[in-house]
Amino acid sequence: MDHKITKPALFISHATSDGDFAVAVKQEIEKVFANGVSVFCTSSPGAISAGADWLLDIEQKLACAQAVIAIVTPVSVERPWLWFEIGATWGKGRAGACRIYPLCAPEVDLAGLPAPLDRLQALSMGKVADLKLLFKALVEQFGFGELSSFKANNITTRIPKYKNVKVASADLSARRFYSGKYSGYSDEELMEVLDTKLFAPEDTILAEQLVFSQGREALISNGKLIQHREVDGMFDLPPGTSSRLLCKVARRHHLKPIFKGENVVRFGPDEAGA
Repeated sequence: MDHKITKPALFISHATSDGDFAVAVKQEIEKVFANGVSVFCTSSPGAISAGADWLLDIEQKLACAQAVIAIVTPVSVERPWLWFEIGATWGKGRAGACRIYPLCAPEVDLAGLPAPLDRLQALSMGKVADLKLLFKALVEQFGFGELSSFKANNITTRIPKYKNVKVASADLSARRFYSGKYSGYSDEELMEVLDTKLFAPEDTILAEQLVFSQGREALISNGKLIQHREVDGMFDLPPGTSSRLLCKVARRHHLKPIFKGENVVRFGPDEAGA
């Protein structure tokens, strides 16, 4: 007779950049529950087998999870995967088959979480009391575990300051959610914004504010290096606006790219288009 015991399953949802946060939580869970809980965390070596369909594997792990810890950071809260993984278990949570625990980096304002996370009791990684509440809730949910062995500083001392976190290329390339002041603008309208913000004010005080360095870097028409993400962030534009539309706007001013990369561009006079 097979007496194999099935462990409760817990899924840690996190952005690629936030592996240190997820691993710190995972290691403390494994200690408190003496490896009696099956914890899935993509940052752990071997979490997804070589050659496996990683999306299918994640979907299967989510389907089996009785608990999901969502690591909420300034990066993950704007990335689709966090919301995909929460959405995949939201119905189970409403039915009582799964619990979702939003666990936020210290720099995240718990009161400012977007819906539907704002409907859940969010906790902060930077607060000992909050971490203890999380582990107490897990012990109560699973019905076992040594809460007396829990030490919050095993987590708080291992997670980095978020200003020191290097954003992974996978997160940089992932499309961010956007709800800024230009939400709903058409490309034509966004081009007008770029034209006004970047090209029209070159002889105004605003132009002086846009100068990143001296010499040829002083003006776009002289070949100033334009960094697309910097432009989007400076004017609160939807992510990807500059890289998609800036060259079209430059043509209005008889400029063409003299250097063009994925993330940056320099312009010079377009004699043919003059």
